[in-house]
Amino acid sequence: EVDLGEVVVLVGGSGSGKSTLSRALCDPCQLKRDGFTLQFDTLTLNRNDLGVVHQRGALFDHLTVGGNIELALRAAADNPPGKKCATRKKTVEQWLDQVNLDSALAAATPDTLSGGQAQRVAVARTLAAGRQVLFLDEPSVGLDPARVRDLARIIREQVESKKLASIVVTHDIALAAEVGDRILFLDGTTGTLLPLLEDQWPGPLGGDNIAPADRSHWRTALDAEIVSRIISGAANSSPSDRNSAVSRSKLSTFTDSLMRPFAIAALAMSHIPRQLWTNTRDFATVGRRVAMQTLIRPLPFYALVAMLIGYTLLFVISKVGGAGIRPNALVRQIGGSYVLALGPPLSAILFVAASGAATNAWLGSATLTRQVSALKALGINPQAYLWAPAWSVVALSYLLIAAVVCASMLFGGWLLASQLGVTNAVELLTSDFLDPRPERAAHLSRAVFLIWIYGWGIASDVVAKGTSAKNNADAVTRSMTGSVVSCTLWVVAWELASAVWLFH
Repeated sequence: EVDLGEVVVLVGGSGSGKSTLSRALCDPCQLKRDGFTLQFDTLTLNRNDLGVVHQRGALFDHLTVGGNIELALRAAADNPPGKKCATRKKTVEQWLDQVNLDSALAAATPDTLSGGQAQRVAVARTLAAGRQVLFLDEPSVGLDPARVRDLARIIREQVESKKLASIVVTHDIALAAEVGDRILFLDGTTGTLLPLLEDQWPGPLGGDNIAPADRSHWRTALDAEIVSRIISGAANSSPSDRNSAVSRSKLSTFTDSLMRPFAIAALAMSHIPRQLWTNTRDFATVGRRVAMQTLIRPLPFYALVAMLIGYTLLFVISKVGGAGIRPNALVRQIGGSYVLALGPPLSAILFVAASGAATNAWLGSATLTRQVSALKALGINPQAYLWAPAWSVVALSYLLIAAVVCASMLFGGWLLASQLGVTNAVELLTSDFLDPRPERAAHLSRAVFLIWIYGWGIASDVVAKGTSAKNNADAVTRSMTGSVVSCTLWVVAWELASAVWLFH
């Protein structure tokens, strides 16, 4: 139980269950997907009242500092939908002032902030969302002693002035001593919470009424008590005391990974209409970030590679056409068939290796750094806010890239045809697209179908693997590699199947 205006600090040894408690409160759905069962003896908390401040802040890297707080304000239950932007801007400045940050930081990006500034912005973002219960998970990680004391003072000020309740999970003795009204030890062997220095603890040591000597005394006493509890628990525990993670069969894991892209596509498409209609700004913000990675930045690369391939292909064909065959006749015979045959697989493999990998890495980083969990903590559905625009833009970007690749291959062919003195080169090369002969029409239909099927397949796999649970940076790398392999196999399978259909 945590009272309003109170800060309860939760400490314990590594592996005692502090992070599991955080997941049970903040992300129970993921625990259930991992195969665990959750049973709450009593849970009187409205989940919309719970705000979480993750390690290192978990600020949304696609938004500015002000954008992070504005998103929280829009998510707050008491924030009118029609609130004017000017009012929002003023409110953002007020929230930054609440945590002793300059309003000029509203335009800054999260990667330019120090660790202490990021944590204070995260506190402001959570408070702006109208939360009454603050759950801070290792908020002092990476902070120097001065910043730890500053963070403790801000937490105390906000809890007392706004009559909030707060739970602080930490290994930091200094933070625990500075901020805690009560300090509880999580015993991993029994799964119970034990009060530390019960009936002795004087309360938070950050107040001015605590003499330096007393502060040092109580800090030392708290440190000794925690160490004693950890050593005692380690001595009395055995491997059988610990619950092991639920193991899942390889077949079940494989089946889930195989079906997840299809589920992602269905979920994304179901959220797109509503998100576009009611949250156009958020859709555009996420979509713009993804478009920069998948389309705008790599576009010159795709165009140049495709042009060189188109030029080289026609050059090789012209050299092996045989003696006495005129270039005009050769180009007329080939037309744009080389583009129809190679454009779809070439564009797909290039796209997933560059654009798909970039988006996969961004989504994976957002999952790893708890940005997705932070969205949930604000009451924002990641499927609508993140998955829907990411899936849409990846799919649309591929369609545009495929068009650019095909056009660039034709341009490369035109350059060679011009060098060979071919007349009507443009008409000859584009005839298979604009006015195909009856026997060539099926080739055009096949190319269009393949580009369409590659588009939603790549988008689904990239978003599925990018948003899957990740515990370390290596998981992000494996996700990127896995997506390239899966999408390449997807392309190969459809190329073979469609070729068999076309030439049977």
